[in-house]
Amino acid sequence: MKRLFAILICFAVLTGGCQLFPAEKKEEVTGWTEGAMLKVGEQQIDYREGLVYLDATRKDYEQYYGTDIWNYRIKTNGDTLGITVKEQVLESIIYLKIVCLRANELNVYLSEDELREVDLQAAEYMKTLEGSEILEMGVNENVVRRVYCDNYLARKVFEQATLNIDTNIPNEVASQHHFYSIALRNAKIGANGERAEYTEEEKSAIRDQLYSMRETWKTYSDMYSYAKTKTDDLSMLDLMIGKGDLKDGNLENILMGLRDGEFSDIIEGENYYYIFYCDTAFDADATQAKKEEMIADRQKAEFERLYEQWRAETVVEVNRPVWDKADVFTVKVEDE
Repeated sequence: MKRLFAILICFAVLTGGCQLFPAEKKEEVTGWTEGAMLKVGEQQIDYREGLVYLDATRKDYEQYYGTDIWNYRIKTNGDTLGITVKEQVLESIIYLKIVCLRANELNVYLSEDELREVDLQAAEYMKTLEGSEILEMGVNENVVRRVYCDNYLARKVFEQATLNIDTNIPNEVASQHHFYSIALRNAKIGANGERAEYTEEEKSAIRDQLYSMRETWKTYSDMYSYAKTKTDDLSMLDLMIGKGDLKDGNLENILMGLRDGEFSDIIEGENYYYIFYCDTAFDADATQAKKEEMIADRQKAEFERLYEQWRAETVVEVNRPVWDKADVFTVKVEDE
């Protein structure tokens, strides 16, 4: 199963299908329908949808951490991991359902092709549930189909809601510069991490050594390989940076002033002397990737703003007795 789009939104369809056209306004819900675990606005959500999300989350965790993790107690709240994760899943479902209520007003619906893809993926996922306990709890293909339908629509709601985000990002804002560096320590570091300063004579000898390395470096065609064999600071060996990426504004200004193929003078950092080589003062691919990252950040910020507004306007109620039964973690809270 493809990962559920947990950061997106969904459109709850409780009749077993996905809506292609705007739905008529429902009468106000005054009670719980059988098996409903959650009310979001006027919609009631079947606990079996919760089971699908819980089962997918359980599989994700157990893939990396094993099956014996759910009774582990979280120090911050005293609950077991199983209880904590289950509540996080509930909050994610609420988030999805709240946002998906806006699908109609945004004129967002699934296409026939998307509906066919939902059917195929739901059928494929059902094959992975053979022998699963959630089948015994009532999960069927219609329930799985609703979950997939929600998530397909969720992506479209997100895209539509952030459609008018300003995507014009000038090169001077996103420009990425690529450097290699050679660094030599400017102090002695003991076995326990204690620092002992070099004398001025020793520091002068280190700087002379670094200058000599720079002259040799200039004769190499593979700048990276030479630097890797000489540097004491691998974290700064291969550096892609843009405006505002470095805490040291002076260092950033020096590097941004280098052109393709130029070397810096010696720059003293907190623990090292550095010489930088500018591989390229404008990496087109990295700059484009940075622009896309900045656009995504703008979309996220706008969507979070919208969600806070929608959340304040939406009544949410959890049917605790039903939700408590929707458990796939086999969580047992043990007395200590």
